[in-house]
Parts: sequence; C-alpha cells; structure tokens
Amino acid sequence: MRKTSSFLVIAVLLALAAAAPAEARAGAAALAASQGVDLWGGPGAKGAGAQGSQFDTIVYVTSAASAAGAVDFWAGGKIVATTPFTFPANGVAALAAPAALAGKGAFAFNVRSDAAVTAWSETYNETPAGRYGVSLAAVLPSELLGPGDEATGGGADVSTSTEPGRARTNVGLVCASTAAQTCKLEVAVFSAGSLAGSGTVESIPGGAAQTSLESLVPASTGKPAIALRLRLLSGSGLPYVIRNDNKTSDGTAIPLAVKRGAFSTAPVILSFTASPGSGCAPLETTFTWQTTGATKVSISGVGNDLPANGSVKSTVNASGDFLLTATSLTGQTAVKPLQITITPSTPAPTPSPATVTAVTGTVVSGILPAGTGPVTVEFVKHESSGSTFTVQGTTWVYTSGITPGTDVVRITATGSCGPASADFTADVVPPGTPRIVKFESIPERGCAPSTNILLSWQTEDTAGVNVSGFTEIFLANGGLETTVTSTSMFTLTAYSLSGESTSETITVPVDPQLFVPIVNPGAVNVAGGTSTTIIADPTSVPDVAGIRISVVQMQSRGSIQRVQNMPGQYLYKAGPYSGLDVIRFLWVNGCGYGYTDFTSNVTGETPKP
Repeated sequence: MRKTSSFLVIAVLLALAAAAPAEARAGAAALAASQGVDLWGGPGAKGAGAQGSQFDTIVYVTSAASAAGAVDFWAGGKIVATTPFTFPANGVAALAAPAALAGKGAFAFNVRSDAAVTAWSETYNETPAGRYGVSLAAVLPSELLGPGDEATGGGADVSTSTEPGRARTNVGLVCASTAAQTCKLEVAVFSAGSLAGSGTVESIPGGAAQTSLESLVPASTGKPAIALRLRLLSGSGLPYVIRNDNKTSDGTAIPLAVKRGAFSTAPVILSFTASPGSGCAPLETTFTWQTTGATKVSISGVGNDLPANGSVKSTVNASGDFLLTATSLTGQTAVKPLQITITPSTPAPTPSPATVTAVTGTVVSGILPAGTGPVTVEFVKHESSGSTFTVQGTTWVYTSGITPGTDVVRITATGSCGPASADFTADVVPPGTPRIVKFESIPERGCAPSTNILLSWQTEDTAGVNVSGFTEIFLANGGLETTVTSTSMFTLTAYSLSGESTSETITVPVDPQLFVPIVNPGAVNVAGGTSTTIIADPTSVPDVAGIRISVVQMQSRGSIQRVQNMPGQYLYKAGPYSGLDVIRFLWVNGCGYGYTDFTSNVTGETPKP
C-alpha cells in the first residue's frame, strides 16, 4: 500500500468521491493525533469508483486506558450507521466502514468515548494499477476552521503534462455535521505573486465537496508553482489540497498554514436613505442602501432577502424607525435605523353600521368613529323617494323613503392631509318582499365531461326557494349538489309567505379541457442585457390574452413584460448578471392549470455578493 502524509496545522483531507477518477486517490494527516472523548474525522469512502476502483475505510481507535464508546458515521447530513467499540488499556479497536455506507460517497465520522482516545481512519482504493491509500487523524471540534479563518499553501500545479514533477491539483472541503449552516470555502489562486482568480467550494453539514483547480479557476490552467489562499466564509469544516502526479497518480497533500480570525465576515452598511423621508399617509417612498460584505439585507416592514445594494419602493402609513439589517454569508449582521415622519391621513368617517336593509319608512341610527370632526353628506344614489340622512356630532340618523330602492350616502371629513370619505348604503325593500343575499356555485367553473358542484344560497324574508331544473321547494338558506356536463344557467327564485318572489340567475361555465400554453422560443442562451421576444402559440389556448405569467426565478435580475396592443407577445430582457432565469406561462380554468416554463441561461457579470 502506498501512503502519503504531511504535517499541517489543520487536517489536510483525502480527496475522495465514490465516483472520482485518479485525481482523488491520496490525502494527508494532521501533524499530531488529537486526544479526547469527542473526535471528528474523515473523509472516508466505501464502494465502487471510476475505472474499476474500489474504496474502503477502516477507523482505528486506541488509548493507554481502557475505553468504551461508539463511532457515528455521517453521510449526506445524517447518521447512516453507528458502530460500538470497547477495548482494554493499550488496546485498539479497528472498525470497518459499515455496509450501509456503500455508494454514499465521502463520509465523516464522530468518535464518542468514556475515556480520552486517539482515532484515525485508513482509506484506500483498489485500481488495476495497484492500491492507493491514506491515514487521516481525527481532530477535536476546536481544531475545525470557522468563519474568518484562513489557510495558505503553495506548490499546486494545473497541467496535463506527464513530465517529471508535473501534476493536477484538487481542492476540497469536509463540512462538519455540527456546522450550523452550509460550509463555503473561498479559494484564491496566486501565480508569480499575482491573483489569477478565485472560486467557491460548498458542502452541506455532514458532507464533502471537491473540484479540480482547473475547473474552479480556469485562469490557473497550465500554471506551475501556484500558491493558494483558502478562506472559510461560513460553516465549520476542514479544507484540503491534493497534488496528484500526472504520471504515477501518486497523491501528495499540500501543507497548509492556518491563521485564525484572518479576515472579518461582518457586513458594513455604507448608506441607508429614504426619499421622501416625510409626508402624508399613505407615503410612497424609495429606500436606497449600499453595503459591503453582505449577501442580503432586510428592512423592517418593507421586505426580506433584498440584494446587498439597491433600492425598493414602499408605502409608509405611520411614523417610525425602519431598521436595515445587513447579513453576511456567515450570518453576522449590522443594523442601521432610519426615521420616517408621517402626517396622519384624515381618518375615513366610516359609519357603523355601514350597510343596512330597511323596510320603507324605517328609521335607522348609528355612530361615526370617535374623533370625527365636522362632515358633509350627499346622496350619490337616491332611489328611495323621501329618504333622509342627518348627522349630529358623531351620531347619524337615516330614514328610508316611501318607495323601494337603493340609497348611497357619501360622508366626507376634512383634515391636514386632505379629505376622506366613506359610504353608507341602504337597501330599501317593501314589507314582505323576499331578498336574495347570496347565490353561488362551488366551484365556480367545471371541467368536461362532468363536474360535481354545490349550489349555495342565502336569503331574507323568504319562506322557501326553488332552483330551475328541480321541482322541490328548498329551505330559505341552504344548498344542493348537482352535476354539470356543459355550461349551465341556474335561476334561484325566493318566495315570501305572501306569495311575492325575487329571482337571481348565475352561469356555471364548463371548460372542455386543460390547456397548456406553448411559447416560442422555449429556451435561450443569451448575453447579459439581451432582449428576446416571446410569442404564445394562439392555437394552444382559447385566448392568448388570458395567459398569466409568473417569475419562478430571475438570477440575472432581468425583466418580462407584455407587449402593448399585441396579445400573446412578451418582451424578455436579460439582466446584467450570469445565471438562470425561469418564467412560467400559465392557463387556468375549471380543469386546473397548465403551464410551460421559458428558461434563459444568461452569460454576463458575476453577481455581486
């Protein structure tokens, strides 16, 4: 078995993936094994790899004292298996990776013991060219890198040449399962002392991720003697760098030096303003902000998950402080308050009650909200002959007229921010006249070939009702179930004890089928800022003007809008940033909803953090 090792301040880890090629065949251990009752190690692997490789891992636990405990094996963010151990003083437990880990990819392990122990893993794979392996020491939780910690090393190489000394380099990250958030590692590449580029490696807690330096930073291709700076932006984990000889596939871990707290992960709020910052309610104002080191911001009462720099319009109804909270990738925050002063709008003089049903010649009284000043009243609809409406202080009196009809009285109060109005509505009916309060179908639409619906009604001054198509007399308030096979009309007739009647008719449409809008083009690959006209196929839906659109995601920060006076045509404009935009075109009817997604792969600027 060939082994490679290197002395590190942190553990430099094996470049593993169950399906990885020869680039993932070796790693290195920490300078010295840690001793404790709670240790973390990895990565390990078990199962078939590429080109006939076969991975397996053994975890060794030892101590000068007798010990008993267990090893939890983590993969995909959860415990896949647990293996107990016990041994006497100066004993060793050799625990093979459980079969449940086969095919799970890279995994981590947690040693829990009743006495201080040391632990390490031996991971190897079988290839047609021989066996390659590495032993990795387990570490204490305090040895994991945290946000703000930095590791540096040199000697990386990105070459396909098989000349002596040339190699390929992989960079990876094992994320401890105890991490409170996704582990993110910034990898900066330096060639001849100058920054060649940078990239990010991410892994979920309890997982591992790895990429070649060539794919992570394309500008590193072909360069020898590369220096690396690894910064942990979030999570808790162990980074590693593996140099694989292009001729022999032997792997060597590049030593890394660690500096704790090398950089700050806290965001900084540069500015936070509102324009206008005062006025009458409702006040439409624009909040504008600039930050550094933030991935998102939130503004109390306005919105969450806003971009790190930008502006947003919002309507403010009351004076108060608006708090801008900037959040970094590590979860650290910075807060800045901004005061908006609002002159209260004139309260609407809403009467209580606001609507009544009154028999002709009836007197109804009510009140206006406390604090309502002088008001003016006018009939904006006056169908009941002789009806009146008077106000005394905050008390009002309405007297219905001698004829049926609907009266609407507008009550207006004035204030420093202008007038405010509210309406009083009276439905005047003759004595004994039945009234239909509500008649509806649930659902409102049907779908061919047939749909069960519920016809529901509510009436007043009614002895019974009849529904067209049925011979029965039903209760004044109730419903009945029926089936519609085509667009149907139903008439509800309400009868009073004196024999008077009132009718109301509703239509229940039945749609023939579910329609799926078709748009052309359905997918594009465009540069940032490019505009594309999208046309809906008029044969795919009954009326293209009824197509609804929704934005599923807009990573480029682009836009979509309908073309005026051109039903079924839309103008999509890609934003300036690289990413995937997804826009959904929907048709909704009684048969449900059908949709088609338009996708745009945008090549542009790198999104700002």
